[in-house]
Amino acid sequence: MKKRGQFWYGDFMIAMLVMIVIGIIFANTIVDIPQRENNLDAMIDDGVNIANFLLSDGYDMPNWRNGNGRIGITTNNKIDVNKLDEYSSLVDTNRGYLISKFLFGTDYDYVFYFEDKDGNVVNGRSYGGVARSEDLETVSALNMFRMIRIVFLDNNQDEKGEFVKMHIVLWDVGKEYTTSPRVCQNAQSFNFCGFLNELVPQYRVGCCNEWRLCGEPPTCILPP
Repeated sequence: MKKRGQFWYGDFMIAMLVMIVIGIIFANTIVDIPQRENNLDAMIDDGVNIANFLLSDGYDMPNWRNGNGRIGITTNNKIDVNKLDEYSSLVDTNRGYLISKFLFGTDYDYVFYFEDKDGNVVNGRSYGGVARSEDLETVSALNMFRMIRIVFLDNNQDEKGEFVKMHIVLWDVGKEYTTSPRVCQNAQSFNFCGFLNELVPQYRVGCCNEWRLCGEPPTCILPP
C-alpha cells in the first residue's frame, strides 16, 4: 500500500512538473493580443512621424547616405523632385533603405507612393521597402498601417503640377514566423528546451531556425 502511494505521488509530481513547464513556457503567449495592439499603436505613431519627416524640407541631403541629416522631400510645401530623386537613389539599395529607417527612427518596414487623380501610381513605382505598390499584396504581415496625405507634385517640372495622394504604408513581418521569440527565450532561459522537444518537437525546431534558441541552425540538434 505504501509503495502504491509512493508511485501515485511520483506520477502526480511528474504531471505537475510537466504542467508547470508548459505554463512557464507559454505564459507570455496570453499577452499576444494586447501586444499586437501595442505594436499597432507604435506603428501608427511611426507612420505619422515618417509622414512628417517626408513632408518637411529636411536638411543635409548629401549626407543622408551616411546616416546624417534629416530626410525631407519638400520645398515650400511642394514635393521637390530633386530631393525625391536623391531619396530614391538612397533607398534603391538595401543598405540605403536601412539607413532611411534609422533616420526615420523606425524598426518597421515602410513604403510610400503617389497616386494621381485617375488612380494611377505616379512613375509606376513606390519608394522604400517594396519596388511597386502591387507588391504589398504579397507581403505577409502581422500588422499593417496605411495613411494618405494630399500633396502637390510637379512631376514633369513644367511648373504646372497637380495635387496627388501620397500613400504611406508600414508593416511588420511577425506573421512570417511560426514561433514566438518570448516562448523560445523562456524555454532556453529555464532549460526547458528538452521538455519542449518532447511536447512539441516542431516548435522547438522552429525556435532554433527562427531565433537561434533551443538549438543551432542548420542542424538544430537539441543542446545538451
